[in-house]
Amino acid sequence: MAAAPTTATKPQRGYKWISNKIEHLDPYKDYEQTYRLATSYGPNDFMNNLFYTLIFPNFIVTDHGASVVWRENGGKLLGRATARMEDTESANSAWWWYGPSDPRCQKSVESINKLHANLAKQYPGVFSHNEDYIYTLAFSAIFMHRFRLRIGLSGFSGKMKIASHLFMKDLSMLFFSEGRKPLYDFPESFDGCVKFCEDYESLERPGSEQGHLCAMAIYEHFAFRWFLPSLRGLGRSIPIALSLPSTLKAHRIQPVHPVLKSIILFLAGVFFWLADNVLPDPKEAHFANVEALSKDGKDQRLEEHRKIDRVFPAYFAENESKDPAWGGCPYHLQLKTVGGREAKAVSD
Repeated sequence: MAAAPTTATKPQRGYKWISNKIEHLDPYKDYEQTYRLATSYGPNDFMNNLFYTLIFPNFIVTDHGASVVWRENGGKLLGRATARMEDTESANSAWWWYGPSDPRCQKSVESINKLHANLAKQYPGVFSHNEDYIYTLAFSAIFMHRFRLRIGLSGFSGKMKIASHLFMKDLSMLFFSEGRKPLYDFPESFDGCVKFCEDYESLERPGSEQGHLCAMAIYEHFAFRWFLPSLRGLGRSIPIALSLPSTLKAHRIQPVHPVLKSIILFLAGVFFWLADNVLPDPKEAHFANVEALSKDGKDQRLEEHRKIDRVFPAYFAENESKDPAWGGCPYHLQLKTVGGREAKAVSD
């Protein structure tokens, strides 16, 4: 296991230095370093937002999962959408960068355990489902493998499968379900993670109004943040086209037109193929660069996020409350009190 890195980044040499470095590592011993190299150097703000948009809706396909996120009025998912996304991605990036053996990763995970424990007092039973935790971690282990296959590229190498599985297995030991109970039955292999996720995703989910709103708010926020008003329909279609059919079905979201979906999958495949085979590997890690920002730099970044969060709730409410498929449903009716004004941001 490699020594934990600092947040300071130093340019690495070589056009394709990441794959060359991974090739010389032992995935059974150096799985933290292997996983760090594979996950920490490619993303930027746009890609982090896209991956968050593709990942999080899968974790709230259950009624209990969606209810604690949406609550009565959208919670932080609506009131502070950018802040919530950034907080989630910042935590995940810290885990991938430092690794489960590092005290900084352990401290970050423990803060999530404490957050869940506090929420469990308001929503008893919601955080007691061991299988939900295991799915989240197993899904994270196989996400990029399945994503690459979905866009027509090769999946993980044998070495990456080993490293990804061992990394998430160690990470699973840091989490607790309700009542401070350790997690159990994490799959014993990468293929076991795939099977666990496929079995979990094959279960029939009745879906819920809150789940639909959660997923739509996440998709719409991605489009709102990164696309011009005239292109937001396309921006929303991108993550929907790249999402699992089972997740869309559970959240009662219409799939993208097959032709548009094919175009999006093809273009995504071209982009990642170019990153694999033509473009040079990034010299610095995005997480470390953000951590190294000055106070003024971090304040400016935070204000940019707040500007989005001040206007997104009313935008989403105005559009989603008009959906005829949910006419008369309580949470959609509640959105009408948000439209035309700024939503009250929640802090938890």
